[in-house]
Parts: sequence; C-alpha cells; structure tokens
Amino acid sequence: MSEALYKIGGLRFWTEDEIELREAFASRVINVVKRTLLKVNPAWSFAQMEGPILIPQSDINAAYDENDVFSTNHTVYENEILCLRPETTHSSYLYAKHLNKKLPLCVYQKGKSFRRELNDGATASKLRFNEFWQLEFQCIYSDSTKTDYRQHLMSRVSLEIARFTGLTIRINESDRLPIYSESTFDIEVNHNGTWREIASCSIRNDFVDNTKVCEIAIGLDRIAMLASY
Repeated sequence: MSEALYKIGGLRFWTEDEIELREAFASRVINVVKRTLLKVNPAWSFAQMEGPILIPQSDINAAYDENDVFSTNHTVYENEILCLRPETTHSSYLYAKHLNKKLPLCVYQKGKSFRRELNDGATASKLRFNEFWQLEFQCIYSDSTKTDYRQHLMSRVSLEIARFTGLTIRINESDRLPIYSESTFDIEVNHNGTWREIASCSIRNDFVDNTKVCEIAIGLDRIAMLASY
C-alpha cells in the first residue's frame, strides 16, 4: 500500500503494484467508455490528449477559490499568475475547440491535478489527496440531443469500478453542485463501512453555446488504493 513518507497524508509514494493497477483500470475504462458511446451512437469520435499541469490563474473555473488552488506566485505575460491546475477540464476544452471536429466528440486525458483541500483536509483515510491522478472524459454533444448519454455511461463505469475494486457501489445525486454543472451524480464505494466518492458524472454547461458536456471524472489514486487492499 502507498505510504506518506513525508508524513503528510496528502502526499503519497505509490508502489509498483498500485501504478500497474492505476494504469490497468484507466486502459480498461477508456475502452468501456468508447464502446458504450459508440453502441448508442456510432457518430462519436474520440481524442486522447495531455494538457499542461501549469495553468493561467485567469483560466481557472470560478468554482475553485484560494482555498482550492496552489499558486506558484510566478508571473508571466502581462502579470498572469501561473497555478497548478485543480482539474484537467480546461485544457480538454481548449483542445476540443482546437480540433474543431463535428460533434459528438469525446476528449479525454489522465494526469495529475492539485487541490489545497483546506476545508476538508487531505488524508489517506478519506481518500483525499493534495496531489492526485484524474481520468476525465469530456463528452461533448448538441444540447438538442435527446439521448441520455450520462445514464448509459454511469451504468457501465460504475459496474467496472465494482468489478475492479470488488466493493459494493451506489450512485447518489451529489449534494455539492458546482456552478458549472446542471446536475452531478457521484459513484461511491463502501470502504470499511463508509461510503466514499470514487467518481462523478456531471452535465456541464460551460463549454460553448448550444452544447452540453457529459463529464466523467474518476479518481485513479482512489481506485489504486482500494483495489490493492
């Protein structure tokens, strides 16, 4: 199991087994998401990418404030402050606009994000970390679409989480609705008698006009820890 060798709960040293578990789950669930969307609508296209970990402060979503974001205190062009990204979404959005592909389009990436967690604290027991791996899918489609893509995706992704971790799961409507989300559901697992969020699925409205985004965000560190017990 990973250790906090710095003696700070939010900073982990991951073992080879856990790294393999993280990568194996990411590979598996990427294929699951692709097959699920294509089964519903063969017109879906997909693009994997990696965005920078540093992000201009002005591009950080307003859902995050100074209690969430690590600032580098380093300024660049026109006094723009660089920060460690609190999520991968913004770079996925920029890349989707750059591609300028016909919808529906799924842009996805896995990588590290960073949050200060001043309100709740970062501890392994709560599966909450200051530095963590995310796998996020931004499934972009027309807002006139009638198909409930989220329901299809939540069903398949939650089943994959249950299979991989061997734990009981449930899907709950989130009591923490970000400003960018019309609706958010959390996929939770029962870990030592306590329900812990492992992934979320939101309908986001912050991409461009006349579109909706079904976002799936999965905590890969949480998957690795739970699967290694």
